[in-house]
Amino acid sequence: MGRRPRTPRAERRSGAREAAGALVRAAARARERAPLSAAAYARAVRALGRQRGRPLAFPILMGGPADGAHVRLADGRVVLDWIGGIGVYAFGHGDADLLETAATAAAAAPVFQGHLLPGLEQLALGRLLLAHAAPRLRHVWLSLSGAMANENALKLIWQKHAPADRIVAFAHGFAGRTTTLAEITDKPAFREGLPLRGIALHVPYFDPGARDPVAESVAALDAHLAQHPGRVAAMLFELVQGEGGIRTAPREFFVALMERCRAAGVAVWVDEVQTFARTGELFAHRTLGLERWVDVVTAGKALQGSAVLFRPAYNPKPGLVSGTYAGATVGMAVGARMIERLDEGGFLGPDGRIARLGNRVKRRLAKLARALPGAVADADGIGAMWAFTAFDGGSAAVDGVIRAALEEGLLVFSAGAQPSRVRLLLPVNTSDAELAEGFAALERALRRVAAERGARC
Repeated sequence: MGRRPRTPRAERRSGAREAAGALVRAAARARERAPLSAAAYARAVRALGRQRGRPLAFPILMGGPADGAHVRLADGRVVLDWIGGIGVYAFGHGDADLLETAATAAAAAPVFQGHLLPGLEQLALGRLLLAHAAPRLRHVWLSLSGAMANENALKLIWQKHAPADRIVAFAHGFAGRTTTLAEITDKPAFREGLPLRGIALHVPYFDPGARDPVAESVAALDAHLAQHPGRVAAMLFELVQGEGGIRTAPREFFVALMERCRAAGVAVWVDEVQTFARTGELFAHRTLGLERWVDVVTAGKALQGSAVLFRPAYNPKPGLVSGTYAGATVGMAVGARMIERLDEGGFLGPDGRIARLGNRVKRRLAKLARALPGAVADADGIGAMWAFTAFDGGSAAVDGVIRAALEEGLLVFSAGAQPSRVRLLLPVNTSDAELAEGFAALERALRRVAAERGARC
């Protein structure tokens, strides 16, 4: 059979993509600039810190063309980026297809879209999200940050379950940076000086070292329900704890707690802001087979925006959920194209590329732990999100590893506390060559820190 002839619309779309590709290449050439000197680079880093009121978490500035997991800094260095803006860059840097998508979208519609005047990009992205989520979730509302998605989730949960005003969440969990979400987040430093309303109740996350971790968490939930009858509106489930240190739990742990929530009439709210597109399926609740229990789900980061998905029973009354911006047109278009790429490129499913990447990272971390038993322990993760405890798990040790890794050409970050852990959020299309390069840099960094600490590895 011959190739199907192009329709005029397809011709226009192809022409637009070709023009967008030419624009992207021209813009990349125009942005090429001489690297900053060491002194100028240091001054720029300090100046940005002064603007913010505190130093940058990393003394780094992007400054030029990027390629896959590699990113060029303003001083000319090229480093391997295994944190991706804390999970934002799912396909790494400089992806030609996504850049062309962005350029095409930027030329076709206003920069931002609101809820008053939406565009077709909102419709397309919403359809893709609902197609991959639990069938119970029939509605989706787009927003900007993950915190905004969680705030919208809170609103519709509280309205549905009024006058209930308590939220159960996991110990060491993270919900967001607004005042309410900072209270739900189990990290006192994130809410220092903020007024608290007593809305947050915590239960232990899965502890593989506990005698019966499922029973302990269920008992803690039951105690909260008994102490606050009719006052608990929802339980927030981070299926993989992100800021808590990349901690995972088996399906039966979540099923036991979700069954208790259903029996008590408590909403099951799943926070997928960080897990989105990283666990093997687009949504971790699909990876773990939890579709039948979820009521409300939030997504963000790799989505290039955020969203709350919910059952019809949680459809809010007019006026409760709105806002000027639904998101950037470019973000919506790139988010939709990313989902299409994950589908088309064989990334999803138990034997997909994300799952296989997770297996390769797990093996390499195990090999590193055998080679450096005093430096690497307790590795945990799934798919494209992993962490391990470095040395004694103290913040000084982890900060030292992060610093040394950057000097060796690898960008990683921390997560968790007591112990603090080294976090890896890799691009989902990380190659074997990039894995080898990154783990070689990580091993060099660990050996340097071991030598500084006088430890034997």
